Amino acid sequence: MNIIHVIKEKGIAAFCKSIFVSVGFKIGTYYAKLHYLTLDIDIEHTKKRLDGFNFEVKELRYEDFLKGNPKEFTAEKLAFIKQRLDDSTYKSYGILEDDYLIYSTWFSLRKLGLPIEMKKPIYMSEDEGLLEDSYCDPKARGRGIHSKMNDFRIMKLHELGKTRVLALVMHGNTPAFKTQFKSSFKEEKCFLVGKIFGIPFCTV
Repeated sequence: MNIIHVIKEKGIAAFCKSIFVSVGFKIGTYYAKLHYLTLDIDIEHTKKRLDGFNFEVKELRYEDFLKGNPKEFTAEKLAFIKQRLDDSTYKSYGILEDDYLIYSTWFSLRKLGLPIEMKKPIYMSEDEGLLEDSYCDPKARGRGIHSKMNDFRIMKLHELGKTRVLALVMHGNTPAFKTQFKSSFKEEKCFLVGKIFGIPFCTV
């Protein structure tokens, strides 16, 4: 593609950023900006928000993910899911309709999940839990499941003795922001995570 045409179409700043990202991945240097959100659990408020929630939710097993969209649940992702399910500090819940997995979601009871693997895990406080990795099948979107399952997870974390909930949202992910703010999350800070010449870093 003609470079001048790209610059005219996207602007010089966007063009330079795309070059930085492309080169950065090749030399193992890149970063992402994450927003750190928190919520002090108000269980009565959460229960009110769950009024009218009539989906049948179950704690997921490995076999349940085999009933989901194969384009989403690839062999690589299934291996990652199995690893998580073998770790007692992770819980996954979901919704099946006609024996097909339309929704899955996770929370962590101990580790602060990041989009890159650190040399050492970052642990949360004992009273904290982290909302992670929700997936809604395209055929089930537009039914308000994300917001309701957010509150469902908050309720489950409360049942497990947690009083504070964390969420990490990638910069620019507007739908995720809207979902978390509906559940009364507040932004505490932003931080960077990435790699410099292959060495992972995190500024949290």
